[in-house]
Formats: sequence, structure tokens, C-alpha cells
Amino acid sequence: MARLVFGGAIDYQRVRIHNTRFIPFLQRKDVCITPNGELYFHISRYRPDFSLATESEKHWFMHEMVHVWQHQLGYPVMWRGAIRLGLSYDYELAPELRLCDFNMEAQAEVLADYFAVVYLQKLDAGLYNDMLRDFLRDPSSPANLPRIFFANGVIS
Repeated sequence: MARLVFGGAIDYQRVRIHNTRFIPFLQRKDVCITPNGELYFHISRYRPDFSLATESEKHWFMHEMVHVWQHQLGYPVMWRGAIRLGLSYDYELAPELRLCDFNMEAQAEVLADYFAVVYLQKLDAGLYNDMLRDFLRDPSSPANLPRIFFANGVIS
């Protein structure tokens, strides 16, 4: 499922999906944490195969896979996730914007929504295709990461 969006930009052999919390007792049931390239779902939300899950769960899984992609390209997901300031999940589509213009959570929503639009056939993908053209051309490029950081974690 993730290959549909990320192609070979993710080393899938390194991805682990856990049916346990990353932060015992503090992580809510409806929260998945993906700080280190691995997904930590509460046991009640874990699915052995998310490709067989509901559309909502597929969207959630793809959101978390964006954090895997960010982590593997060198974005400091754990550090940035710990400092939640400015991490809105909201975004607006505009043809002049690129994926790198969005923070890590908005990027996750953009790509999860793109997956839903294109592969779950929810809407017309035209504006998503415009905005994501750099990512779709080369999903392995660190230039697609949020602009406030370079791939090596140095603040620009």
C-alpha cells in the first residue's frame, strides 16, 4: 500500500509495526506514534494487514508512513514531534505550493489525503498532482521534507 505513494523511497525492510504503545500508560488508544521509523499502535488499533483495514484506518496508516519516510530521509521526527508548537494538521491546496512548504504533520495529511483521493477514489486529484509534482517525480529527494530543516537535521 505504501509503495503506491512512496515507491522505493522507503526501505520497507526497516519498517516495524508494533501492537504496543511507544509511551506506556501515556499514549492514548487513538494515537499512533512513529518517532523512529517504526509505528506504535495501541493493541486495540493495531491491524496485522492495514491493506485490509477500513478506509479511515488506511488513511491513518498512510499518515504514519509519511513519518517513516521523513525519518528515513533524515528529518528529526522524534525531536520535532516532541516540540509540538506549530504542527498543525491543517493545510490548503494551492498550485504554487510544494510539499516542502508544509510542516511534518501537514505533510502527513497531504500525502494520506492524496492516497485516499487517488487510490480510494474519493475526489479529483488534479490539484494534488500539481502541488505534489516534485514529490511524485522523486519521492527519495530530501528537498521534499519540511523546509525548516535540511535532511541532516540542521536548521536552515
